[in-house]
Amino acid sequence: MSKEIISVEEGSGNIFKDLEIPNPEEYLAKTRLALIIKGIVSESELTHEDAAKILDLNQSELSMLLDGLLDGFSIDYLFSLIRKLDCDVEIVVRGKPAYNTASEIEFSIPF
Repeated sequence: MSKEIISVEEGSGNIFKDLEIPNPEEYLAKTRLALIIKGIVSESELTHEDAAKILDLNQSELSMLLDGLLDGFSIDYLFSLIRKLDCDVEIVVRGKPAYNTASEIEFSIPF
């Protein structure tokens, strides 16, 4: 039995950047917001039908959102959906150190 050598490269922490997708920070932010929405829906034990009504989405749109198909959703719109789920949204802007040229968007979830 021969031993195969497997090359491994450490990721950046943003899969979209690693895959060289344009606007990787936006894609990562939208993904995180969608996960927050999915978590709120799950924690609230809402049916998909009830969640769709609250969010003013049709079943197809809700499925796309919960499945992570986010090209049709803007960051602003995802924030508005979080508000429709009766959650506050707080945005904090901080300066970044001069040695770190990459911008990051972070989210914290209180549950």
